[in-house]
Amino acid sequence: MNIAELVKRLIQLVYYFSPYFWVDRYYKLRELDYVIDSHEWQSLRNRRLFLSEFYIVGWLALSFVLMVSSIFYPLSYWLIPFLFLRIVGIVNKELGVILFGICKITEGTAVSATGRVIVLAMVNYLTAMFLFATIYQINGLFEDVPAYLVQAMSLGGIIQALQIHFTMSGAFAPADLFTWAITVLQGVFCFMFGTIVISLFVSLLNVKPLNK
Repeated sequence: MNIAELVKRLIQLVYYFSPYFWVDRYYKLRELDYVIDSHEWQSLRNRRLFLSEFYIVGWLALSFVLMVSSIFYPLSYWLIPFLFLRIVGIVNKELGVILFGICKITEGTAVSATGRVIVLAMVNYLTAMFLFATIYQINGLFEDVPAYLVQAMSLGGIIQALQIHFTMSGAFAPADLFTWAITVLQGVFCFMFGTIVISLFVSLLNVKPLNK
């Protein structure tokens, strides 16, 4: 087994832990009962496409609600592992799609950089930012946070997540090992995801050789 096959199997293994995978698998198996492009088959395919979008946008809404809630209410520490698992799931799925054409509805085919694909990728990117912000808000400690960010309401974690996501540099220095680790992991996520999105945009280019 070569390294590429090992990475592919690892991505598939992580993907199996997603509840979306099992729901989509159910509809995928039902598709096999019908002729391709038939009315019934197309109905199931549209349902799978809707489910994919609903799952991604649903997580965006949920992550935003959690982030806003963390400003006004102390959230439980047990949320952190689940939030981090979703972040891992996002980058795992995108890597599977780009590298091997898996973890998507049309498995085995090359990824098409349509507007829908790029928009959903950017929605996932925003979702991860809100999730990181929530993690910082729950258990993040920072040095030199300006008073105006903590007096009326706690916003340090949100500012940190936003700045790393869009500038790749932290707003504040981590004050403990946990916060440092999450800051590094967010930087890694942004680097990997940025590479994925750049790959999508490059695939839109129609490069032709120069005529001699």
